[in-house]
Amino acid sequence: MVIGVEGQLVAGNRQQLREAVTGEIERGARSFVIDFADTGYVDSAGLGALVSLSKRIREANGTLRLTNLNEDLRMLFELTRLDTLFALDGAKGAPTTGTPSTTADRPATPPSAGTTDGAERPRADGDARA
Repeated sequence: MVIGVEGQLVAGNRQQLREAVTGEIERGARSFVIDFADTGYVDSAGLGALVSLSKRIREANGTLRLTNLNEDLRMLFELTRLDTLFALDGAKGAPTTGTPSTTADRPATPPSAGTTDGAERPRADGDARA
């Protein structure tokens, strides 16, 4: 079952996506592809809806793939680490990989010098130098 998201996936329309997927699950669908070819923006409420739908689909023994994410949307999923939860197909015009990325695909970020927990702290004297 392919479901397209047009324009934006935001607080104002996330319920429509939930209802569409839930209705298809009730009718027996188990394989879902959400197509972002016509989507320019997803807010935190939209991300939350996708996470919730992913859980619901898994509980129904189904699968979910996200496809046609533009560069900005792909970056959003990577920055929020949701690329480890969802199977992301290739970006518009890019070949599909068919597998979700993992944290092993990312370089490790070394901790900042001068602290034991990796957090940078401002100097007490207000000097911004390291």
